[in-house]
Amino acid sequence: MSFNKYYQSEIARYGGSQKYVLAKTREKRALIERVIKYSRGSKLLEAGSGSSSNSIYLANEGYEVTAIDNDPKMISLAKELSKPFKAKPKFLRKEITHFEGKYSVVFSHGVLEHFEDKKIIELINKEIVLGDFVIFSVPSDFFTKEQAINGDERFISVKKWRSLISQTNGKIVEEFSYFYDSDNLKLRILKLVFNLTRGIFPTKKPYIGFILKKNVCSP
Repeated sequence: MSFNKYYQSEIARYGGSQKYVLAKTREKRALIERVIKYSRGSKLLEAGSGSSSNSIYLANEGYEVTAIDNDPKMISLAKELSKPFKAKPKFLRKEITHFEGKYSVVFSHGVLEHFEDKKIIELINKEIVLGDFVIFSVPSDFFTKEQAINGDERFISVKKWRSLISQTNGKIVEEFSYFYDSDNLKLRILKLVFNLTRGIFPTKKPYIGFILKKNVCSP
């Protein structure tokens, strides 16, 4: 399924633009809270913004948000999604490798798992140049290939992500994990266990995240 069709069906399933954005914000609260926590100013960049639901929410919280994606259909969809909201991000069709600027936080969700190791390292290094902090979350090896949306997702372990990050110019400031999938009974039960055990169990989490900043020892 194409991302455009996936997002269109999700927006319809949630009951329209406003309900969709608010629902996705609740589901990704662990990511959003950390973007806000590590923001030292008002300028944020979402790299590979997709539907831009995170950017739309943050723009309406008073942040100056730029949302970039290289897919024109995603930019069009995001602009349409933002119409009911008072504040809107700045939407740009851009490749991050050719993008310039300076932001307090560069963030993404569900983006880096679509690339091979060498490209992931290149993208993280670029984001570290653009942002004081880089925050990203990805689906982990909790999932199987059969659960992929686009078909090219790589569901890899926390250990593998740590190894990839160690090859970049960044260092890990914080790691986090979270659950979301309101329609999946298994995930709902595991999320309850996760909350009751303060994140200790289950040991393998569906969504994992990292906060990075530039390693001062890097060139």
